[in-house]
Amino acid sequence: MDGDNLHHAPDRRETAFAPEDVSVTALPSRAIDAERLTSWARARGGRLLVVDDSATNRMVVAGLLAKAGFSVETATGGAEAVEAVSQAPVPPEAVLMDVAMPDMDGLTATATIRRLGDERASIPIIAVTANALPEDRVRCLAAGMNDYLTKPVRRADLLGALERWLAPQSA
Repeated sequence: MDGDNLHHAPDRRETAFAPEDVSVTALPSRAIDAERLTSWARARGGRLLVVDDSATNRMVVAGLLAKAGFSVETATGGAEAVEAVSQAPVPPEAVLMDVAMPDMDGLTATATIRRLGDERASIPIIAVTANALPEDRVRCLAAGMNDYLTKPVRRADLLGALERWLAPQSA
């Protein structure tokens, strides 16, 4: 009897289960976008810095980016990220930064990088964090991060954020 009530509930049936609500093109368009982004990344390339205190997270994100054609360096925390950006002979073109790290969090590291006083201060910094509440995004952007992605991160999301923030390569 309960099943009959659920089946005949007009609101559920019309909004959640009606065939016209199913988007047949959602998956192919997502696949096409992922292919486009991967092609863009392979053609563009570039140097990136992945910052995360978790070795597993560093390995996953760095692997996704390397497979897409980027040269990737890693750092285990905010202090190491600041040093990598400020001291490298050629700084990374973008930083993918975790937020919650024990030595120096990503917000503090971002604020420190933004105060460097040269072109390194404007390097795109993209939050890659498990903090998924709207106020977390606001805090990241207020700290000077350019973009915000939540874990677990998808390759298409990573590449989409990089496409938004990296300047085109010179021919």
